[in-house]
Amino acid sequence: MFEQFKKISSASFKDFIDTTGLQVVRNEWENIRTKSAEILTPALNPRLGSLSPRLPVIGNLSKSRTIPSLDIPATTEFSLRYENDWNSIKAEDENNFRNAILVDGLIQQILKKCENHYQTCELVKSEASQLPKVKVMIDEITHSAISLKGKLSELENMIDDYAKNNQEQIFEDWKRTELRSLDKHIEEKEAELSEKRSMYQQHYEEFMRNHKIQKVQSYQADFETQMENYKKRMINPALHNEYSPKLSDEDLITSLEQVELETADDREALENFLRSNSDTEDIIEQ
Repeated sequence: MFEQFKKISSASFKDFIDTTGLQVVRNEWENIRTKSAEILTPALNPRLGSLSPRLPVIGNLSKSRTIPSLDIPATTEFSLRYENDWNSIKAEDENNFRNAILVDGLIQQILKKCENHYQTCELVKSEASQLPKVKVMIDEITHSAISLKGKLSELENMIDDYAKNNQEQIFEDWKRTELRSLDKHIEEKEAELSEKRSMYQQHYEEFMRNHKIQKVQSYQADFETQMENYKKRMINPALHNEYSPKLSDEDLITSLEQVELETADDREALENFLRSNSDTEDIIEQ
């Protein structure tokens, strides 16, 4: 954009005018040169003398790039003033060039931001055109979510029912298992109890047999002793009374009747024996 200012430090004011292509500046420069020549020519003619014919034609100044150096104070002052102006313009151009570079960078940044802004606007515009579709999609998603929520609620209820039934089934299985185990344990205990009952019954029956035998033996020994004493008393009552206490027949019968027998047959046998003994005593007395 500012390529024409890159060689400004080595260019002359005339080259600057030629390179810029500004016709207005060129025309003003030609007018300044023409007016300067018209002003200076009458004053210089008497002093230059023979030099005046050698002055270049004003019309041809634009074709010549060399200006004759005239040692005239006015010309020197004019040249210095224009040189200073040219240096000022040159410095301003350099400053403008630097500023132009900065401005160009800022413009590029602005263009970049504008481009981004434009793209954003286009994107927003495109998205805005999609808003109805997005709204429809959101409505569909909402309905789908509501339907899915209902399905999930039904599924949750089914899972709860299944879990409940499963827990009940597990409990029933456990209950049946425990009942079978309990029945088996009861059967084992009943069998063990029956075995122990049989064993205890055998021990009891054996004990009772032994006890009966011992009681019968004891009754028999006691009975024989009493019968022996009775016979001795019958044979020799006086001798027997000295060594043994008096024992009447009633006391003997009473003591025999107080004997405990286990069965009715034993008691009947004892009564028969006592009756037979009474008959024997009656016979002896007769």
